[in-house]
Amino acid sequence: MLRRRMIQRLILKTPPIRTAVGGAVEVRALTWRRDWQNLLWSLKSFYHFAGVDFPLFIHDGGLAPGQAERLLEHFPTARIVSTAEADEQVTARLRSVKAERCIDWRARNPVTRKLFDFYAMSDADYVVSIDSDIVFFGRPDLLIPGDAPPLRNRYNKDQAYYYSAPLDALEASCGVRPVPLINSGLSLIRPRTIDFQSIERWLENESLFADGWCFEQTLHALCSTKAGVELLPDTYVVGGGGGITPDMVCTHYPGEFRHFLYEEGMRHLIDTGFLRVLRNARSA
Repeated sequence: MLRRRMIQRLILKTPPIRTAVGGAVEVRALTWRRDWQNLLWSLKSFYHFAGVDFPLFIHDGGLAPGQAERLLEHFPTARIVSTAEADEQVTARLRSVKAERCIDWRARNPVTRKLFDFYAMSDADYVVSIDSDIVFFGRPDLLIPGDAPPLRNRYNKDQAYYYSAPLDALEASCGVRPVPLINSGLSLIRPRTIDFQSIERWLENESLFADGWCFEQTLHALCSTKAGVELLPDTYVVGGGGGITPDMVCTHYPGEFRHFLYEEGMRHLIDTGFLRVLRNARSA
């Protein structure tokens, strides 16, 4: 544990990154008191390898006092979205489309802020959503809309089935058979495709969404299957422990794989000079 903390804290010695204050593509992340330092690794590796300055919004999912200020030391032009600001704006937006069930479920499950808040509060054409247990090793081209912007939402491919109900049950109740293996930890989303009125109808059948851990991911899968979706290739990894290959773009280390975030992902970045490059950028 001590070794992991020592590795984790090395990112605190790197200089700030300034991001744009507006644009057609946004980066949004939800974090809390135990993960905010990991989020610095996620975001700094993303911005370094992507070579973009997309505006950054960090949503408070339970930060301790002073941690928002620490995040702003590293991303001084980012927006910290407080829980109070999000509660007011998102509740008003959901109420305007008569989505009372959405309001109720959002209050029950903080993780659903990644679904409701990110897209209710965005006017961008695209949102890049990044979890705090992801690190990047190469340029994530498929998360950077270019001259021919993608017409489908893009997600990491999960390493097992993690929806809150079987496909047949979801299709029977919701009228949509979601594409399997969507992992919502890393995505490129067109905000208008997250259809709150459809979600409101789907939530009539509460039994389908009893698994709170998979609730948000399942609704992502339903919305994006309806709107158009594709999975990122295998160079965008979910899992860990297999080492970092030269063609690997990033790895997401959820749940049982979390210890590899430090032992494999962060360690690889350290060994390949990532922190040194960041520090040298200050004097360049």
